[in-house]
Amino acid sequence: MIALTAATIGIATAPMRSLFSMILVGVLICGSYACAAFSGPTSLIDLAIAIVCYNLSLLISLAGLHVIDRARAKGRLA
Repeated sequence: MIALTAATIGIATAPMRSLFSMILVGVLICGSYACAAFSGPTSLIDLAIAIVCYNLSLLISLAGLHVIDRARAKGRLA
């Protein structure tokens, strides 16, 4: 569930194309983990899974948006 949530957040952040928003979301993921660790036992693997899934989904979404923009520029898409 952590991986799915982080991937969804990455896909939702990518269309903004703002470096600030991408970094802010990463910081908020780490901050929410810190709050969870403060309130009870957690695993660092959960944080690593969340960060990896967020970064991968962000990278894939940005690559897809780049491909769409290049296709539009060549006139293949309306």
